[in-house]
Amino acid sequence: MKRLELLDCGRFVAACAVVMFHYFFNGIANHKITSLHHIPEIISFAKYGYLGVEFFFMISGYVIFFSAMNRSASEFAVSRAVRLFPAFWVAVLFTTTIAYFWAGTSMGVRTTQMLANITMVPTLFGYPYVDGVYWTLQYELGFYGLVLLCLLGGWQDRIKTFFLLWPGVMLLAYFTGLRNLPFLGNYYYYFAAGALFAAQKDKPSLVGWGSLLLCFCFCVRFSLNKAVGIFFDQHMAYTPAVISALVAVYFLFFLALNTKAGSAMKIPGSRLMGGLTYPLYLVHAHFGYLFISRFGTDENRWFIYPLTISLSLSVAYLIHQFVEKKYAAQWHMLFSRTLGKGIELVAAQTMKIPKACGALFTRS
Repeated sequence: MKRLELLDCGRFVAACAVVMFHYFFNGIANHKITSLHHIPEIISFAKYGYLGVEFFFMISGYVIFFSAMNRSASEFAVSRAVRLFPAFWVAVLFTTTIAYFWAGTSMGVRTTQMLANITMVPTLFGYPYVDGVYWTLQYELGFYGLVLLCLLGGWQDRIKTFFLLWPGVMLLAYFTGLRNLPFLGNYYYYFAAGALFAAQKDKPSLVGWGSLLLCFCFCVRFSLNKAVGIFFDQHMAYTPAVISALVAVYFLFFLALNTKAGSAMKIPGSRLMGGLTYPLYLVHAHFGYLFISRFGTDENRWFIYPLTISLSLSVAYLIHQFVEKKYAAQWHMLFSRTLGKGIELVAAQTMKIPKACGALFTRS
């Protein structure tokens, strides 16, 4: 898949929306930012920034479709590990260090909690996330795992068929009361939508368009229900028409991306914006809450907010340049020799199963 500059910009805009949501609304509403109050002029649109996460999931579905095409299970797993883990490990260490000096008891991070977070699945060991935003990574890992199972099963040539049928299975799960099962509802509506847009890019089909329409309905309904929960938890009203319109904009974005003009669009700085997105997402929340609470007041908030955002972007830049890019070859080698080899062994054993079954039936 060639680099799509419009996609990089969309990814960065989604990250900025999430940052706005956390700094200007959610952090104050959840009492993680304690030194200042909401800004009425900003809160009316910052409160919708949570939908940036949904856009991230659509982007992930879109990108993963192409990442899985013509790749073995081990190649796919290594590419995803290189993308996720190096920046994440540094972000965990960064956040833990900041919390050690500034957090006290309320937002502190224990050493055992940090070590559990290094796995990216700390809840399996009974520990909370070092930073609350890391909850999204469990959905990313789940989606990667689903695609990996398809590749291990020898479905490399049927990935498109799988994604075309996925919304239909979701619809069946919805009417049978099984939508809370893994991969059949929730945020996976957005993953499925992104993957479908990728599947429709070169050879669109009526089945694909029908599945996309189904995903759109699921996505709108899910995000509206999610807003109701936020309303009760944080005493803030949301406008259903605004949420529906934003989800529609996401779908229109991918329609535009799939056009020749969208795919060929050149945007200065897009590569850097795309590179900053993931580390910015990882480091902004816990650090930002602590920094604003420590130094921010209602009197200096027009200075402290730009400063906090600038610092978060600076840390993200350092991680991107000196962790992800500079040592990209070393990270790839590390994961190829560990995770990649392990997946190859699993794939080899998986291939023996149909042969063994065939031999069994031949004898009988």
